Amino acid sequence: MSEFVSVDLVDTDGDQYAETAVIDSDGDGWVDVVATDVTGDGYADVAEYDTDGDGWVDAVAVDHDGDVVADEAYVDTDGDGVLETVVTGPDAAVFPVDPLA
Repeated sequence: MSEFVSVDLVDTDGDQYAETAVIDSDGDGWVDVVATDVTGDGYADVAEYDTDGDGWVDAVAVDHDGDVVADEAYVDTDGDGVLETVVTGPDAAVFPVDPLA
């Protein structure tokens, strides 16, 4: 496995500002994190994680107050593709909302 990290920045509205980062953090060719700046402040507000490399989202982190720390995390704890667990407060911070910050 390569140690190369791939980051593709996506400008969805043509304003020369990347709203979404698509990240292959382990160099295996699969997207591991998609982080999106919803508010336009330059930092991601929502991040989707594929933690086990199966192509499905296993966790979603949401930052409501702009501090780049997750306020909520939704987690698929049993691998069925359904995000059934909601973690709030300091425990949600285990998933960085903006992995590039």
